[in-house]
Amino acid sequence: MQVRVNVKRIGKRKNAIEARPYEIGEVRDVGGLIAAFVTAEVARFNARAAAGETALRYLTSKEIVDAAMVGKIGFGADYNGQVQDLTAAIENARQSFEDGIYRIFINGEEAGETCDTPVTLRENDEITFVRLTMLAGRMW
Repeated sequence: MQVRVNVKRIGKRKNAIEARPYEIGEVRDVGGLIAAFVTAEVARFNARAAAGETALRYLTSKEIVDAAMVGKIGFGADYNGQVQDLTAAIENARQSFEDGIYRIFINGEEAGETCDTPVTLRENDEITFVRLTMLAGRMW
């Protein structure tokens, strides 16, 4: 099944969110949705690490300006070359969701607060992962 995931482009001020297509399998609950996306991202990361990217890609002037707005200019290289453990990554993502580190929205509606919440996805549904920021201080 193909879904669209809203992704924030780093350093962009206008049109900062773009929808990217993802191919995932059948999911029944929020935990399955998390596992499907973590599996896809870990596979992509591990493929890059296994390929042993020996040559660094160059940065265009526009990419340098965009990265400077965020505060870090880098090539995105993984110098350790280590692959990630899929089961540990899924467990970490599930625990982070349960702890309220991020929320998931499907077509603008919150998916739920536990990994056991049932989910019904259709072709081309729009999914948004929102990372919550912890603020320090008090409000009087």
